Amino acid sequence: MLIFVRIGLVLEGIIFLIMDLRNYVRQRLTETTAILWALVSVILIITGAVPFPEKYTYDTMLWLLMGVCLLLLFLLFEVSRMISTLSMKNQELAMQVSLLNQENEKILRRLGMLMDEEEDTVCR
Repeated sequence: MLIFVRIGLVLEGIIFLIMDLRNYVRQRLTETTAILWALVSVILIITGAVPFPEKYTYDTMLWLLMGVCLLLLFLLFEVSRMISTLSMKNQELAMQVSLLNQENEKILRRLGMLMDEEEDTVCR
């Protein structure tokens, strides 16, 4: 049973590492996030691939998996921070677009008034 868990950990680590590299190359992940995912992947691979002496196996695997969990929590915090930052920037851009639309409407009204005055002067 332990061999299947180890093989699963190695396969998960390899899959996460491939996904991490592909998304980083396509610029879908920031450098910090990509490095953290790579660390998680490498720890998963090491946990599954390196044989430990029988009496330390469960303790060592437990500590390594706890480390992976802590890294994942840090990743979740980092992602939530990025989402919050992007949300605030999005809100600021929406306000700027609104102000630009108002300014555009004022300019169009002034242009319309100037065009009306020009037609009046041409008609006389």
